[in-house]
Amino acid sequence: MEKRLASMLGTSAKHILGALQRTFRAVAVTGLITAVIVGVATEGIAFGLTGKFPPSGATHLAAAALAVAFGYAAAITVAVEEILRAIIKTIELIVEESEKLAAAAIREGEHLVGEGSSEVLKLGRGALHEAGALGHGAVGAAETVGRDAAGIVGGIGGAVGREAHALGEHIPGHHRDATVTSDASAQR
Repeated sequence: MEKRLASMLGTSAKHILGALQRTFRAVAVTGLITAVIVGVATEGIAFGLTGKFPPSGATHLAAAALAVAFGYAAAITVAVEEILRAIIKTIELIVEESEKLAAAAIREGEHLVGEGSSEVLKLGRGALHEAGALGHGAVGAAETVGRDAAGIVGGIGGAVGREAHALGEHIPGHHRDATVTSDASAQR
């Protein structure tokens, strides 16, 4: 992926430099040809109007000024056109390469998602197995704790019952033998 990106940048830079080279050539050739044509046309028009050859110095000065002005204007027009053409070509190239990179990234992402999902599935199954084992162990431990707690509560309950019974025998009037019961009836 990085190689493709570097290739795209290299191709874009090469394209831009080539476009600049063509632009400079086109500017020079267009400016020179336009200047020559305007200069010759100015001298020819001056000859046609005055009928004298060679024309005066003012005519040469006017021809040179017009040749430079028109040559410069034509050269700048060509330069702007070539630069715009190069920009459009570069954008088209970048879009084309970006689409190729996006397609490659999507394929790579799909591949990674496939690998990731299989790994997640394996980890999920392992976690489920471990959770089942831990749950089974927790249920067994809870049963043991429950039995132990029931035994302790039962033991405490039995001890409390025996102590209550023993205390009841020590309280006057709560004895169960017959003499005490008959003594209590006689007192009434």
